[in-house]
Amino acid sequence: LRMVSECMKSAAPFAVATIVDGAADAGGVAMTAPVATLARIVDWEQGDDGLLELVCEGEQRCRIYDLEVESDQLLRGQVARLQENMPRPVPRDLAWTENLLRDVLKKLGAPYERLVHGVPSADHVAGRLIELLPLPLDEKRALFDLDDSVERLQRLAGLLQPGREEDDD
Repeated sequence: LRMVSECMKSAAPFAVATIVDGAADAGGVAMTAPVATLARIVDWEQGDDGLLELVCEGEQRCRIYDLEVESDQLLRGQVARLQENMPRPVPRDLAWTENLLRDVLKKLGAPYERLVHGVPSADHVAGRLIELLPLPLDEKRALFDLDDSVERLQRLAGLLQPGREEDDD
């Protein structure tokens, strides 16, 4: 709650990272993967149950370092934004992934329609599919750790349609 409050007051981003050790939901301290996504709270409302319902948008990959656990178990660290490559088009043989993303976003409806782009880049398609599809967490983390967006999309496509790459040869 403190992190959400601080981020909302200062419009600051926060890092979203995969938990690699520990159980935060059981009151313990969770340790995170070093590569994360900087995200911002773009909308919120309080639900009937009193809980905050947040809409957050990822901005950029980052690396977390100098992580410290504060007295209320909030993890605070330094982040370095990772250099992003120039957006690359989706390769023609992977155009089906664009259609898959459009279908998934259409089925999800609000607030996901904000993620629909006219001609999305390979990074956008791969990133959104990795976020939204029910892949094992270790697979998601391994994909997000890849620096090359086309390689990320190719590996994701191989997970979604095993054997497709061999059929294209």
